[in-house]
Amino acid sequence: MLSLIAMAAALLIAFFLDKPLKKRPEIFYIAAALVTAAVTIIMQLDSKGYIDVGNGFVKDYILGLFYRGALGGALWIVVMWAGALPNGSAPIKKLMPVRGELSIFAAILSLSHVITFGIQYISNAVNDKVGTGDAFRDFVIVSILGIVMVLIMVPLTVMSFKKIRKKMNPKMWKKIQRTAYVFYAFLYLHILVLYIPKAQKGREGFFLSVIYYSIVFIGYAVFRLRKVYLAKKKPESKLVTNGVCACAIIIPVVLCGFVSRNTGDNNEMITATKDKPATFTFEAPTESGKPAEESTTESTTENKSDDKKTDDKEKTTTTAVTTTGTGTTVTTVTTAVSENAAEEKDEPEENNEQPEEPEPVQEEPQQQEPQAEPEPTYKYKNGTYEGTAYGYAGDVHVSITIENDYITGFSAYADDDDPEYFSDAMQHVIPQIQSSMSADGIDSCSGATYSSGGIIEASRDALSKALN
Repeated sequence: MLSLIAMAAALLIAFFLDKPLKKRPEIFYIAAALVTAAVTIIMQLDSKGYIDVGNGFVKDYILGLFYRGALGGALWIVVMWAGALPNGSAPIKKLMPVRGELSIFAAILSLSHVITFGIQYISNAVNDKVGTGDAFRDFVIVSILGIVMVLIMVPLTVMSFKKIRKKMNPKMWKKIQRTAYVFYAFLYLHILVLYIPKAQKGREGFFLSVIYYSIVFIGYAVFRLRKVYLAKKKPESKLVTNGVCACAIIIPVVLCGFVSRNTGDNNEMITATKDKPATFTFEAPTESGKPAEESTTESTTENKSDDKKTDDKEKTTTTAVTTTGTGTTVTTVTTAVSENAAEEKDEPEENNEQPEEPEPVQEEPQQQEPQAEPEPTYKYKNGTYEGTAYGYAGDVHVSITIENDYITGFSAYADDDDPEYFSDAMQHVIPQIQSSMSADGIDSCSGATYSSGGIIEASRDALSKALN
């Protein structure tokens, strides 16, 4: 949605404000510089907690046009396509006279994105928050692409001013301007590195964004080469050329779509704000402190042991019930004893002269009364405890509810964080903390290292306050 809004604004500026831009470009440059400075300051104050912009419409769709580089990128696309359209066409007649002014205007607006995220990336590198694995790889790739693009953009922007251009050799100026192709290619790669992981997780809108930008940049490359080919070869029929160009666009776009497809292992995004923090609830253990399955296993073992001891009696019980028709326990036991006595009478006595000595009566041992179990000692105090730590671009706040050394509730939100990354981090990290009752040895979420670290450290802060 943001990409489409930015493109609509860029086309509006290019096609309807072309004459004012050509006549008084300095007004547009000053306005772009003021907007860039204002948005940069607002975003820095928001990241430090001095103001609260939130994650609503203003931040996502108004400020986002500038600090996310959406409008600047859209203007670069207009400038880019102006060189690929057929000569003599109506769009080219409209765009070519103001192409230099549009590029300067786009560069100034892009500075808000460069400064905002440049400060953030430098801070993460200095504070050793680059992460590991996929997070480290993405950090390195995006950083390299960003540095190269800035090194290309600044000289090209300076040389686009008429006073500077007039002082340069035309051939040299044109050769330097060709580095813009590298800038466009790196801009496309920059978008893919940021958007494809989110598209693979099923985040809304990112798959379509990958397809959209793939059509724009791959289509530009194909049309630019087509224009050069037609100018040199001048074929009589363009049918074959157009067919090859169509395949050259469709096949790479389809491949990008295949790579960016939802892998199916994503979790539903959870929104967490200060007013409505994300809340996780966990079931408390049973009264015995053991799961129901364990208790069932123990009782089954005891029953099996009793069955072995009374196997013969059970057989007699069955016969007794069948014969007498009674279902009481007393009748069953009596029957079993009488049958045993009958068997003893039928056997001949070995020595009738000597009386049988009575068997000594064994006294039943007195059962000792069970001792009262000692009251358990707990590592943590019961109650709700809060903790705070720095995360991706601001503080992370958690609230942990503990009951008898068991976490029954966990809520979290961040002052300023990417909602998708923070959602992934919460769903990956919080269950680990709840299971281990500790913030030590917790694995960070791949691709959301900074958000994971903020949740872990804030949880450590909260648990330290709950210690007995």
